[in-house]
Amino acid sequence: MNMKRQTEFELRKISSRVFDKSTLMTLYTLTRRNSINEIVSIVSTGKEANVYYGIGGNEEVAIKIYAIETSDFKTMDKYIRGDIRFGEWKNRRQLIFNWAKKEFKNLSRIYKKVKCPRPIDVENNVLVMEFIGEGGIPAPRMKDLPPDDPEKYFNLILRYIHEMYSLGIVHGDLSEYNILNWNEPVIIDLSMGVLKSHPLADELLMRDITRICNYFKKFGIESNALEIFNSVKHKDAKENCGEDNRKGA
Repeated sequence: MNMKRQTEFELRKISSRVFDKSTLMTLYTLTRRNSINEIVSIVSTGKEANVYYGIGGNEEVAIKIYAIETSDFKTMDKYIRGDIRFGEWKNRRQLIFNWAKKEFKNLSRIYKKVKCPRPIDVENNVLVMEFIGEGGIPAPRMKDLPPDDPEKYFNLILRYIHEMYSLGIVHGDLSEYNILNWNEPVIIDLSMGVLKSHPLADELLMRDITRICNYFKKFGIESNALEIFNSVKHKDAKENCGEDNRKGA
């Protein structure tokens, strides 16, 4: 794909259709840091965020820009309140900034052990991360391209759920809509992810597991969501107990 470097004027023209002056200034800040060199095309649009395809440094990047005015304030408040990583916020803008940082922190915690986009940078309401796809064409969602080997994918996704939990994170919105099919399952959209110490963690973990079990049931894979939930919790408790014992030794 022949891509043309965007001038500052072109960057402004693309962004000003949707985003305010503050977001434009944030994009310029990330450009100065070389996290974004150009914005090429739009990947997806939504009420909470738009995702763009671009170039940053020498690699393809996904640029997720959270909409300050149209995001669901009440939902975000529910998932971020009780998260010890964030203090109080005074207004919607501060909450959105924390929301972007939350996804960045969640990705940073898990990406070395769980297949997901590698986080690159975050500033205010803009998150820059690894682009999953090639030549500006994003990898398809598992909903749109079911796996050729459902059992392999099912087991990998369960492993990722275990790994995320052992790293202290519950995805919170896991389903075939938030998993890409790119030769293997790739977990995306971790903005709703909560720490396992969060008051909603168990409820969200059970919901994640149930959704995955229901999706793969269509392929003839039988499973028990409650047993998997208990397995995740038991394995984590056992590992933590062993770690505590080693610390005491």
